Amino acid sequence: MNTIDLISEQQNFLSNLEKAGKSFNTVKNYRTDLNCFNKFLAQKGRKLLLEELTTTQVKEYCTHLEKTYNSPNSVRRRIQALRIFYDYLLEKGSVDSNPIKKAVVAAKVVEIPKPTTFKNIQTIHQYFFKQSQSEKSLEALLGLRNLVLFNLIYGAGLKVSDISILGSNHIQKNNNDEYRVLVSHPKRDPYTVKLPLSFNKIYEHYQEALIKQKDINDISFDNLLFNANPYRILAGGLSPRGIEILFKDLSEKLNFKVTAKSLRQSCIFKWLIKGEPQSTIKEWMGVQPQYSLRPYLEELEKHTEIYTFIDIGELH
Repeated sequence: MNTIDLISEQQNFLSNLEKAGKSFNTVKNYRTDLNCFNKFLAQKGRKLLLEELTTTQVKEYCTHLEKTYNSPNSVRRRIQALRIFYDYLLEKGSVDSNPIKKAVVAAKVVEIPKPTTFKNIQTIHQYFFKQSQSEKSLEALLGLRNLVLFNLIYGAGLKVSDISILGSNHIQKNNNDEYRVLVSHPKRDPYTVKLPLSFNKIYEHYQEALIKQKDINDISFDNLLFNANPYRILAGGLSPRGIEILFKDLSEKLNFKVTAKSLRQSCIFKWLIKGEPQSTIKEWMGVQPQYSLRPYLEELEKHTEIYTFIDIGELH
C-alpha cells in the first residue's frame, strides 16, 4: 500500500473535476468538503499522509460531522465527497478498497423552501430602482446592473453559477418583443427562459449606460454583468461569490435576510401560482425531469395565502 499524500491527491482530483466540465461551484464545494476532512485529521494530530483509512477512523469522522453540523444533508454531502474522492483513489490503484462505503448516514432530508416574501421582493426592487436613478452615472449603472440581476433570478429563476458566465449574447429578443436568456451547460442541451416584459426597458437602458461607462473607463468585455468599485468598472463578469456578497450587503442595508437562493425559490413559487406546467418549470430550473417539485407544492397547499408572488411589472 502506497502512502497517500492527501493534499496532492485531492488537488489532482479537483483538477480532474474541472477537466470533466464540472461547474465552479461544484468544484468549490468538493474542495470545502475535503478540507473539512483534512481539518478533522489535523485536530486529531494526524498527518495528511495516510497509508490506510480504517473503519474506526471513518466512524470517528462521521461522529465528528454529526456533532458539528445540525443539518443531516450537510453531513451526507461531506461524507459523499470523501466517498467519491476514495473512488477516484481506488480507480488509480492508490488504495485497495473504499472504506467510506461502509459509512452509515441518515437518509436525505428534503428541505422546506424558504422564499423571500413578496413584500421584501418589492422592497429590493424599489431599492435597486432608486439606485438606478442616481445622478452619479456609475451609481446609476450599478443600479441598472442590479435590476438586471434581480430579473435574472426572480424573473427567470437562474442560479448564480449560470448568471456568472452569461455574456450579452445570451440575452435574445424574439418576434413577440420578448427577451429570453440562453442557458448553456457543458453536458446538457442549451435552453432559454423567458424574462418578464418589465425587463425590456431595464435591459435596454442598462446596455446603453454600460457602453458609455466602458468608454469612460477604457475597458472592454463581453460579459453581461460586471464588477466595479465606487469609481470605475474593474472587470467584466460577476462571480458567484460576488453575487453572494452583494445580497449579504443588501440584507444588512434592508434589515432582512435575502439570498440568491431564497429569491430563486420565490420565482419557482411564482411560476407554480401562474400555472406554468411542471415540465416547463423543471426545464427552466435546469433540473432533470425526475426532479420533484413536491416540497413547493406542499408548501403552496398549506400556506396559499402567504405565497402571493407575481412579476413586479404586473403591479402597474
